[in-house]
Amino acid sequence: MTDIMIVDDQEIVRDGLKMILSLYEEIHVIGEAENGEQLLRLLESRQPDCVLMDIRMPVMDGIEATKAVKERYPGVNVIILTTFDEDEYIFGGLKYGASGYILKDSSSKEIIKSIKAACDGNLLLNPQVSSRVVQALHAVNTATAEEQTVEQKLADFLTPREIEVAKLIMEGKTNKAISSDLYLTEGTVKNYVSHILDKLELNSRTELVVYLQNK
Repeated sequence: MTDIMIVDDQEIVRDGLKMILSLYEEIHVIGEAENGEQLLRLLESRQPDCVLMDIRMPVMDGIEATKAVKERYPGVNVIILTTFDEDEYIFGGLKYGASGYILKDSSSKEIIKSIKAACDGNLLLNPQVSSRVVQALHAVNTATAEEQTVEQKLADFLTPREIEVAKLIMEGKTNKAISSDLYLTEGTVKNYVSHILDKLELNSRTELVVYLQNK
């Protein structure tokens, strides 16, 4: 059973998400809030596996709330769920530890997939968002001088295979997708991810994406 909290200032949105999630027996909504401050009060008594977090809310918005949640409850996953896909929100959420970013008009299957990915420690981005992230981080299939500089810097710390895995993580791919692309087992991919994070002294895939962004 996966425990979920929903944070959105619009009751109709919260009700819609609860209806969608109620179709899945493995998902249990244990709380809802209208803004970040209400969420933090809820978390004092009970922590879910994952929070579905709106971005634009009064009192405390989703970016600020994500930062507070990850500082106080690092084991709680946060998925940013919004109609807005501006870069400032994407990178703000990722910077503070969000595990995923999907749009509110995503299908129920996409929302469930995102929740499962977050709980498995994967970073999952909506395809539209992923495209913007890859462009902003200098897509690895474009051999620009700037990108080569990033690779050269990574080469000081990582093996060629680890760099390949890091590139695919940067694209928002899950361990399963990476294993398929590189013809490796998921267990091997997990080991590579652990080695990459250890070598770069990072704690999560999200931190890795932000790290690569700033390279």
